[in-house]
Amino acid sequence: MDNRPIGLLDSGLGGLSVAKKVIEKLPNESTVFIGDNAHMPYGDRTKEEVIELTRKSVKFLLSQNVKLIIFACNTATAAAMSTIQEEIDPQIIGVIQSGSLAAARTTKNKKVAVVATNVTVNSHAYAKEIHFRDPEIQVTELAAPKLAPLVEAQKDHATNLAVVKESLAPLEGKDFDALIMGCTHYPLIQTEFEEAVDNKKVTILDPADQVAQYTFNVMRRDGLFSDENQPAVHEYYTTGDPTSFDRLARTFMDDDTLTSKHVDTENE
Repeated sequence: MDNRPIGLLDSGLGGLSVAKKVIEKLPNESTVFIGDNAHMPYGDRTKEEVIELTRKSVKFLLSQNVKLIIFACNTATAAAMSTIQEEIDPQIIGVIQSGSLAAARTTKNKKVAVVATNVTVNSHAYAKEIHFRDPEIQVTELAAPKLAPLVEAQKDHATNLAVVKESLAPLEGKDFDALIMGCTHYPLIQTEFEEAVDNKKVTILDPADQVAQYTFNVMRRDGLFSDENQPAVHEYYTTGDPTSFDRLARTFMDDDTLTSKHVDTENE
């Protein structure tokens, strides 16, 4: 038994889409989540900047004595995961491998679309992972830099839908049957994605489902489950404004009592 919490990090609020699935899959496990809202979006930064910012969030999570870390951020997974895994002992679980596996299993016509940030798309991380599983799959990658900031801005449905439609316009005419939401912010506007795509033949994939299952498998393999009699505690931290963070987090996590704390990772 290991009663230490699971650590999760993201550039902002989007990683809550992963945290929610992990909590549902592992209800006895405590979690510590940090959103680096002060420095988001990561998707327009250089790889070196993403590595350094992610490293600071990892350092914070390690100070909370976590037993493993989930990179609940596609950009951080693409740019920083392999580097930071060499620097720390706890295992890191990323979202890209999970999303790629889900896509390879889902597509029937072997055509997959990936919508993500500039950094994730330019790394071709999804294409590489998908081709590792099935080299015959055609992957169309689309950068959508407006979407993560849109989620953080907490706009209304009509505004969200207009921006999603504009962002996905380059995919019109592409014959894909699986679309990966390649940024953990996107599931927070999944309804808008579904309306914008408007094609019953297309399965829109949230990698968080597979991340939660993979985390479960790793913890079972390594004997990391908590004592069932130990109450689960969920802590939320942000480098930005806790009031703004809490407003959306409470709605998305279905928890009116959720309260985050501000942390300055620059001085940790």
